[in-house]
Amino acid sequence: MGNTIFHSPKFEFKGISIPEFDVESGKLIRLCVPNFDSKGNSLVQSFRNELMIHFEKKIPKIKLSKEYSESGFRKIIKSFTVENYITEKLNVDGTKAKIIAEYLELCSKKKVNNLTIGKNKALAIKCDFEKYDILIFDYYGVSVNEIDYLERIVDAEIAKNKCGITIDRLEFNQGDETNKNIERIKITVGNTVYN
Repeated sequence: MGNTIFHSPKFEFKGISIPEFDVESGKLIRLCVPNFDSKGNSLVQSFRNELMIHFEKKIPKIKLSKEYSESGFRKIIKSFTVENYITEKLNVDGTKAKIIAEYLELCSKKKVNNLTIGKNKALAIKCDFEKYDILIFDYYGVSVNEIDYLERIVDAEIAKNKCGITIDRLEFNQGDETNKNIERIKITVGNTVYN
C-alpha cells in the first residue's frame, strides 16, 4: 500500500460514530452511511455534505469534488459544454479538453447541465484528480446503470497513486469490493446491521 497521508481517529459526528482509518496514496476509503440515524433523522443530504466539509477542514490538501450545477441565470445566458468546463477548470486548450472528454466517453459539445448525475460526477472527479492528489466526493444519486462507469474512472485514478474518501449509501454496498485498493467502512446506527 502507499504512504499514509492522514490518520483519522475515531470520532463522533452528529451522534454517529465514525471509526478510525488511514488515508493512503493509492487507496480509496468508502464510508457507507445508512439513510437514517437511530431517531429516524435523514443522513442523506445535509449529513453527507457536512461530513464532507468536516474532512475538507481536517485533512491537509484534500479537495472537495462536487458535480457542476449552473444557476438559472447562467443557463439562460450560455450553458457550459463539457469542453468549456474542462478548459476552464484545468486551464488547458481545447485539444486537451477533447482528449479528456473522449476518455470520459463524453461528447465535448454536450451541455454539462444535460449530463446524467453519474457522468457529471465523473467529469468533476476526473478534472479534480488532474489537479489534486486527494479528493473527497460522494456517489449519491448515481444510477445503478452508471455506477460501474464512475467506479472505473475512480479506480484508474487510484491506480495512479491518487487517493480519497467517498461517501456512499450503506444500503447499496452489500457485495464485496472488487478493487483491493478500496477499503469499505460500514457505518451503522442503532440496531441496523448490514453484512
